[in-house]
Formats: sequence, C-alpha cells, structure tokens
Amino acid sequence: MKALRLYAPGDLRLEDIPIPLPCPDEVLLRVLACGICGSDIPRIFEHGTYKYPLIPGHEFSGIVENVGSEMGKDWIGRHVVVYPLIPCRQCSSCYSGLYTQCLNYDYLGSRRDGGFAEYVTVPGSHIIPVPDGVSGVLSAMTEPCAVALHAVRKIPIAVGDTVLVMGAGAIGILIALWARTAGAEVFMTDVVVDKLRFARSLGFKNLLDAMQTHVPDWIKQKCKYGVNVVFETTGFPIGLETAIESCCISGSIVLVGNPACKEMSIGIKQYGMILRKEIHIVGIWNSVINEYPKNEWQVVLEEFRKESDLYKKIVTHEVSIERLKDFLVEMYQKKIFPIKAMFVNKEIESC
Repeated sequence: MKALRLYAPGDLRLEDIPIPLPCPDEVLLRVLACGICGSDIPRIFEHGTYKYPLIPGHEFSGIVENVGSEMGKDWIGRHVVVYPLIPCRQCSSCYSGLYTQCLNYDYLGSRRDGGFAEYVTVPGSHIIPVPDGVSGVLSAMTEPCAVALHAVRKIPIAVGDTVLVMGAGAIGILIALWARTAGAEVFMTDVVVDKLRFARSLGFKNLLDAMQTHVPDWIKQKCKYGVNVVFETTGFPIGLETAIESCCISGSIVLVGNPACKEMSIGIKQYGMILRKEIHIVGIWNSVINEYPKNEWQVVLEEFRKESDLYKKIVTHEVSIERLKDFLVEMYQKKIFPIKAMFVNKEIESC
C-alpha cells in the first residue's frame, strides 16, 4: 500500500509498505478519506510525533476489509468512522469514565499509525457505523464536527444568546454552525479574508477582518456589554486577550485552539477583567463517545444524514495520496488556506 510516513519533523516520505494485519481485537480499514487537521501541520513540520516512522492523520473514514479473530466478520464491507483517542482503561480518569482525560492514552495519527495511507488497522472497539447516504468524504468530517459540538455543549447556549467565534477555519465554522442551530446570534472574526467570504456563503453575516478593526470595539458596537460566549480557536495570546475584552459580565470563554506559540500570556488589564467580570473560562479536549445521549459522534452522523449538502461545502480541497505531501507543505508555507482539506482515496470515493 501507499503511505505517507513521517521520519522526523519535516521529513515526510511517500512509500510503498506492506498492508498491516489486524491484531485479534482490531479491524483493517481501507481508507476512504482522511482530513487534514490544523494540529497536523505543526505536528508534521515542527513538533514531531511520539515515534518514527509514523503515519499521521486522525480524521478518517474507511471500509472494513478484514477483522481480527475477536471481531465479528459481519463488520467486513461496512462503512465506518474511527474515534482516534485510545484510553488505557486502567488510570484514575478511565475508572471514573473520563476516557478523554486518560493519563496514558494512545492516539491514532500521533502515537500510532493513522489515516494518511491506503489501509490502516484500528481497535474494533473504536469503529462506528456510518448511516446510509453519508459519503466517505463527509463521514471523515465526523471527528472535527464532534469536537465543535463538544465545545458548544460545554456552555449551554439558548435562543437569543450572542456568540463570538474567533477563527473561521474548519473548527470555527463548525462551532458557528452548531451555535446557530442552538439559536444564538453568531459573530465571527479572522485575519484571512477568504475564510470570512466562505463563512458568508454559509449564511453568516456578522463577520470581521480582525486585521482592519479592533475586535472588542466592533463587538461593543453590536452588543453593548459584550457577547455571552466566546469560542477562541486560534491559540494565540492576542486571541485570548481579545476574547476577555469581548466577553460580557458573567460571560464564558471556551478555549478550543491548540497553543500556537511557545508561551501563552495575557496582560494585567485582561487578567483584571477576568476577575471583575467574573468570566468563566473552560477548555475542551476531543469529544465524548461513551455516553448516551451525549455520544457526540452519533449526533454528528445523524446531522450529516439530514444536512449533508451543508456540511459537504466545508470540504474545500481534495487531494490524492500522491499529491498529499506537496499539499501539506503548501499549507505549512501558508500558500493555501483551505477550510477543510482531505486526502481522498479516488479509487473508492464513490462509497
């Protein structure tokens, strides 16, 4: 099979390697599509992964090609998505049912081989069947869409609330869609005008180029006392400071974006605002898959079944495995700014 393997930060190689065999508790997937996450870029080109060589990619869908001895053969041929975080099920967090806070977790695409390949083996306990009518490309959006849903569920949003989404990338757009569905008035900022144009094409109207106007001033023109909830997806210190200044008294800030700098700090003015406004700040990490009815992946897949045309628009770029390395380099060099880009297996993309 063809696989894009990382040997060191920046050392990506497209190679022909043997198709892996599933262990007793695993399944072998033929990858349909794998999304490029914003976290993949610094991981591949700067920070590296936990072992080498390693196949990146954690947002993927596939068709079950083979199963291990402990898995039922009725899975073969089924279209599935894969939850990438693999808990140890032995630490204190796991014993409490907090699997996403596992202290010794494994992770597809950063700690073990992921989806930038034609085939991948995954734990059978982590596959979720995809409803009929949902394409492989769309189902590969399940992971980021579930993360966005998890973020919106962290702070109860009601009809009439005001929400600021900082960053109009894939996660920001998806958060905005969930917040709009909940009945909030959504405001969105970014420094890339093309991303704001894309947001406008999805029906969002309150958009701002953050390079041209001071965001808190703009927000206070729209909402006199600030917004009820801010979702900060950029990971920059200035983003956190802006969120604090834009948030209303007793409002909430949800931190979503991974740190984009070596250090995160805020000014004394903004720190004082947290205290005086009594702002509630919360972080989010991954998504919930083990609880009913909070299984966010099932909620997302059902939403895809009902609103497939809307979510298909978010995938703005599709690339083959042969083109994937060059495409990742162009993203890192900021030559292109996709909303959501995907490696797509062209041979079976009709699934």
